[in-house]
Amino acid sequence: MPAYVLIVDVFGLFLAVIGFCMAFRQDLVRRLIGRPPRPASSVNESDDPLTYILRIAGIMIMAFGIAIGGMVTMFSLA
Repeated sequence: MPAYVLIVDVFGLFLAVIGFCMAFRQDLVRRLIGRPPRPASSVNESDDPLTYILRIAGIMIMAFGIAIGGMVTMFSLA
């Protein structure tokens, strides 16, 4: 496998991990960006829009990382 494929795969893995943390490990990401922790579980969580922003952006980044790594790898194997 050429070196550029490995570099893109590592970058895609890096994006997938960052996206996973943004979507599912929000307390860690909130600490990193200097925001207060998630409010206590209430009946209505719509009071905190950062939760939804992190979920949507995290899933998008994770999907992009997986897609770019997979496409470059499959193209090089073809």
